Amino acid sequence: MEILITIGIILLCIFIVLGIIFLYLYFKLKASIKGLGISKSEFMNMIKEGEEDSKYRHKSISGMSNLLLPRIIKDFPNFSESELYSKVETSLLAIFHSLEDGYVQKKVELNIIKSNLESKILDLKNSNMKVRFEDIVFHKHAIKGYEKTDGVLIITVATSLEYYYSCKKDDKVVDEYREYKKQTSYTTRFIYVYDPEKYEKTSSLVGIHCPNCGSPVKELSNKHCSYCGSGLEDINLKSWFISEYKEDK
Repeated sequence: MEILITIGIILLCIFIVLGIIFLYLYFKLKASIKGLGISKSEFMNMIKEGEEDSKYRHKSISGMSNLLLPRIIKDFPNFSESELYSKVETSLLAIFHSLEDGYVQKKVELNIIKSNLESKILDLKNSNMKVRFEDIVFHKHAIKGYEKTDGVLIITVATSLEYYYSCKKDDKVVDEYREYKKQTSYTTRFIYVYDPEKYEKTSSLVGIHCPNCGSPVKELSNKHCSYCGSGLEDINLKSWFISEYKEDK
């Protein structure tokens, strides 16, 4: 019994201390507001304005471009940072349009991720969902990572952008940005195959497709697609291709 009384007294003391702290912070905040020469309603309006500003503030991204660029240029003297960022934008646009249209666009930029994108489109269809991306504007890019392995150069890029967005399930809106744009960022990975033979041995050519019919290419040495018979001379792996992408949370 004495133990219960003791516990009760301790809890009561804790609540009293918390109440005192709350009152202290409340009156201190109130005094600070008065010191600024503004009313409580004006202060609340300032908070609301700050929340509104955050809706339009571009998503911040971080990278190591200045640190990684010398390494990249050493391995790849003809590297163009602006060209890579242009690839990022055209690739993401092609991905968004593919998700909207319900099929993978015939864009060379999507050659590597075609199967992955088809799977995402199928998931949307099976869930009876439709997405829309409108008025897409890109803001900043930054190189986050760089690897050189198995005949391939791999660069990871962070990108901030904005767009109007809507997602419907069974024709009912489940997510929407209409009054203001969604401020977001994406992380993408791009590969450049500088040694096709080494890449073929280590990667099993995962993600390489015929530019005509979209069927997987089993061997780079093949001059014709084993499915449609089209010539494969146009498959040029010595270019930057997107291999992964994800929206940052």
